[in-house]
Amino acid sequence: MSYLRRNQKRSMTTLILILMAVVLSACQAQTVEVTRVVTEVETVTEEVEVMVTPTPAPEESFAGVTIEGIMRNSFIPAMNAIQANQAEVWGEETQGFADLTFSREWREQVAASIDSGAGGDISELFANQAFIYGDQLLDVSDIAEELADQYGGWYELAAEASVVDGVWRAIPRAYTAQAINFRTDVFEEAGIEKLPETYDELLEAARIIHEAGLPPAGFTMNQAGPNDSANFAYSLLWSYGGSEVLEDGCTVAINSDGTRAALEYMIELGQYMAPDVTAYDEGGNNRAFLAGEISMTQNATSIYWVAQQQAPDIAANIGHFKYPSGPNGRQEFVQINLLAIPAHTDNPEAAKNFLRWMMQEEQLSPLAQVGLTFYTPLLRSYDDAPTMPWNIDPVLEPLKGAADGGHLAGWPGPASRESAAAYENQTIVNMFASVLTGTDIETAVENAEAELNAVYSCN
Repeated sequence: MSYLRRNQKRSMTTLILILMAVVLSACQAQTVEVTRVVTEVETVTEEVEVMVTPTPAPEESFAGVTIEGIMRNSFIPAMNAIQANQAEVWGEETQGFADLTFSREWREQVAASIDSGAGGDISELFANQAFIYGDQLLDVSDIAEELADQYGGWYELAAEASVVDGVWRAIPRAYTAQAINFRTDVFEEAGIEKLPETYDELLEAARIIHEAGLPPAGFTMNQAGPNDSANFAYSLLWSYGGSEVLEDGCTVAINSDGTRAALEYMIELGQYMAPDVTAYDEGGNNRAFLAGEISMTQNATSIYWVAQQQAPDIAANIGHFKYPSGPNGRQEFVQINLLAIPAHTDNPEAAKNFLRWMMQEEQLSPLAQVGLTFYTPLLRSYDDAPTMPWNIDPVLEPLKGAADGGHLAGWPGPASRESAAAYENQTIVNMFASVLTGTDIETAVENAEAELNAVYSCN
């Protein structure tokens, strides 16, 4: 397995080659268990050669201590393997044991752990979940400040997602950089020479491709595909000046001219899209893209990664461009993953030691390299690190620094329990999906307003 560059240039990550055979057969299961295979990663590129080795943990002993980790199961199996490997190295250095479980249902498992007060000494969170759990999570401000000093500071988005009532309740580990994935060969055949920079230009490109009888655009808009759908829906809403709440974080503001303009745009774009975008599940647009059914969609790099393995001809014709700008500028929803320590843990010092160690460059950098911008650190020093994917593969360059100016659900209000709940309800996604399936704009807005009023309160 390799990072595929345009003109078939490749950068080799030897760890992936070693580990793929170990984990590939397990990656379809709900829980992937991976044993240690190697303890160092060699990354070789045409520009730079770097040897990455795990840093010894601080000289503390946690003999006899076991910490459990509930982690996201990555679509890139080697990401799970690297973390399992690192957990074993940490155990050797501290005489402790870190037992990591990688699951597709990790969010539900974290919720069950926190509700029951058992398990999950290290818990991977998503989006606004630090605000859902609040003081049920340990204060990790000391770790956050240390990391900021070490690695050039945090993107503003990091604090927005992690600081609850002035306290860092989680460590922002990485965000998923999204962009518009497109088929360069289809754009060329359609005669589109300039990549869209605005939503109007995106609409025009979709129209030209549709009228040429080429594979159309296919932007997922369905509750069953919540992450990709949310990325496009929130970004479009904000870029047209709409928002679910005001800056106070409690006054519902979805009933606005900006919202209506965004919905009108969605209806017009829908004329030129694949007819089944409201039926795509989370992987639906990926499958359609790789099958040659669509030529443009919102996504992270999962399409690119899978194409490298399964459809190299398509991979050679994949490009990316940033989310467009609208009347309110370029506003982008950003997905984020965090690591937190539930307050119920019986081993807080061991958990903090492990969390601090896993966030060191020697551990995080290999993960980011293998993650192919799916797992991008929120510490600014990584942007210009020569071994990061966006600095190696020109196809990935548009995803660099996507967190700059990115927002979480609920913007321009602060991240909150309410904005997290609205995201979980998929109110914004459902509003956009409904107008694609025939609901009139006023009804769609009224339905969304009623749902948001049930979530937000100024009391």
